[in-house]
Amino acid sequence: MALTEEKIKEFVGVDSDLIEGPDKVCKQMIRHWCEVMEDANPLYQDEEYAKASKYGGIIAPPMQVQVYTMSPLWPTGNREPSSMELLVAELAEQGYTSIVATEQGQEYFAPMKPGDQINYTISVDKISPEKQTVRGPGYFVTFLYKFFNQREELVCKQTFTILAYNAISKE
Repeated sequence: MALTEEKIKEFVGVDSDLIEGPDKVCKQMIRHWCEVMEDANPLYQDEEYAKASKYGGIIAPPMQVQVYTMSPLWPTGNREPSSMELLVAELAEQGYTSIVATEQGQEYFAPMKPGDQINYTISVDKISPEKQTVRGPGYFVTFLYKFFNQREELVCKQTFTILAYNAISKE
């Protein structure tokens, strides 16, 4: 069963409440990231170099923004579901239970520095009409994350697109 235009409009453009990231930006997590990614940019770990830069000190790799906002797997938090979570539940209820990530993009605005608290909102940015794909009928859904620091400065905008599809449909 396809989603109606009215149902789709219930989800698009609705920002979640501000969700607080559980971890502050810190040198230890920056170090771990740099080790795993083999990123030797001196802005991320060389105090003297970073101090002489326009940032005046160490900054975190911008791609690391989501690291500081990932919810713990245990214990689970207690908050209202976002429009993304509500939409995914609605799609599953309609039979679109399989999900594959298809695209992600990030745009950066302000650096993250040790001690910064990164928080975010999420919304459903757009939903395609139902498409017939090789995986089955489904919807391409793009979510918009907006990451802010404790000064309410926009740090990053991230789009994340999924295909939610019905893998067992014969349509």
